[in-house]
Amino acid sequence: MSLAVTTLYSLLIIGSSHGDKFTEELLVTPLASGHLSVFFKFTTLIPGDIRESSSWTDYNLLSRPLGGLVSAYSVQELSLALTQGVWRHASWGYPVTSSPPGASVRARFLPSVASEAVDSTWEGLTDGLAGLMCASLNKLDRTQAVTPVYSFQPRGLIGQNLTGAASHFRYGLLPKENVCTENLTPWKKLLPCKGKRGLAVLLNSGHIQKHSSYQSLGLEVRSVCGDPENCDNLSTEFSQTLTLVFDPAIYNSNPTNTDWSLKQLFGIGLSSKCPMATTSTMFIDLTESSFSLNPKPDRELENGGGTNVRKYGVYDMSLWSPDGRIRDLAASHVRPHIYGIIPSPGLTISRHMTGLGQERGGIRASLRNSLKEEVTVVYLDIIPWYLRVFLHTLTITTNGKTLEPKKINFIPGIDRIKPYHIELVLTLPPKSTTHISVQFELSLLRWVEYPPDANHGFYVGSASVTARLPDNKNVTMLAPEDSTLSYAIWGNPPSLNTVVTLYSETLLVTLPTPDFSMPYNVICLACTVAALAFGPIHNITTKSLGVVSPGEIEPGMLTKIFLKLKKLLRLDKKKSTETEEKNEENKEDDQESTAKPDDNKEKAD
Repeated sequence: MSLAVTTLYSLLIIGSSHGDKFTEELLVTPLASGHLSVFFKFTTLIPGDIRESSSWTDYNLLSRPLGGLVSAYSVQELSLALTQGVWRHASWGYPVTSSPPGASVRARFLPSVASEAVDSTWEGLTDGLAGLMCASLNKLDRTQAVTPVYSFQPRGLIGQNLTGAASHFRYGLLPKENVCTENLTPWKKLLPCKGKRGLAVLLNSGHIQKHSSYQSLGLEVRSVCGDPENCDNLSTEFSQTLTLVFDPAIYNSNPTNTDWSLKQLFGIGLSSKCPMATTSTMFIDLTESSFSLNPKPDRELENGGGTNVRKYGVYDMSLWSPDGRIRDLAASHVRPHIYGIIPSPGLTISRHMTGLGQERGGIRASLRNSLKEEVTVVYLDIIPWYLRVFLHTLTITTNGKTLEPKKINFIPGIDRIKPYHIELVLTLPPKSTTHISVQFELSLLRWVEYPPDANHGFYVGSASVTARLPDNKNVTMLAPEDSTLSYAIWGNPPSLNTVVTLYSETLLVTLPTPDFSMPYNVICLACTVAALAFGPIHNITTKSLGVVSPGEIEPGMLTKIFLKLKKLLRLDKKKSTETEEKNEENKEDDQESTAKPDDNKEKAD
């Protein structure tokens, strides 16, 4: 035991000497729909300058495989997300971090990477991420990536030897990729304490996969200032996030009972923080609380101003369990939950397919602005190359009137080389609904390009809307200089990142699909014909005809079998005849034996 304590103490000293900093945070937010949002955030800050990542040799709290990828492919910024489910903005508000359904990767490379080498560097990075996260990210090659101009602006620093040019940025989607246990396990191994200590103990894949309605894994890399007040020295921030949504009514088997506890959600409680963590904090949103917590929070604080004040209960995990025992956190509501009309957030998006048949179709997106002021948004849609888009059919209407976009960026797709890319900058009027529609033609693919479940259809990735919200209502915003929850909630940051990105639903398109059973039928027919024709042709070409007397003809195999059967039938017939004759003789003997006693009786009389 003393050796383990000494080793741990040595690691802590080494970590402090290198200047690495690790924080773990948990935010639990009850939603108006009765669901429960649980947000994990693990942040590792290292003093290394990302511009000098090629010379990184010492890895303390940072995972070496992740640091090696950043170094090998000259990554300036990276954002990776694996999501299962769709975030319901109309019912749940806005998440802390947004992600589209499936897999998404955004990467910005250092200017040291030549423009013509960005595509090959992107492919190498996605291949490495595929191995790191056990996902099919290697499918995000250059034929699946696009280069947005207005969406996804840099989240890190921009300066000398750091670029914000679109030519060094790539974005790709895999809408069919879902998060599973094989992704959660390697994701936890990137943490300093893995899943053994701290808040990561709650990440039980069995409970998460079985009971959560929405789950999203995130990984982000960016460059930040080493000192918020002095940006002469740069540091690199590695963030890992996990967003979960639970429905407590399912656990309680009662639609009006939304009580919850950590053991109920994750199957286990908490004991202490990760020894490598500088801070370990758990936040409970008490803004619209009608429940009591057991145990009580260490402190309560308020954040925001005006009508958007939010209240939080704070638990310091270093003081959570002094004796090291596992403790539970439970919330009990005073009144049963009442389901009613939920106020929609200010900006929402939805998208669906239009058209009939398997020749032509369309995509229609609806942007709803329920705010009292106009909002400028950037709409981005990536359409696969096999949906041939007609730009002249693009229409944008607001409340029945045509809306002219401020800027438009359309990159036509090329078959089997790159997808279609539509980017629009729009100003949405207050209290309005804007419809964006475009028509396309369905393509007939080569037979080797269809997946095994071709009749299931093809997925089209989510469209995104990027906007700057006027306030922090229905959203927990993080600060640009420090993305930790602690800094945003009680650090009094000078500004918050009010830019949010919303994602629509994925679409399922049915392409013209050939009858894949036809090759099987053709093969069977051809083989049958060949088999029937082979015998006679082989006999004609390999045997010679000659005159043979009837007595010299050797019977064939079928003739021999027939003769044997005939002989057996004759033998059976003879046996049956002999048996019948014997039976008749026995009957006659029996009649004679019965007649003799009768004669003797007559003589006696």
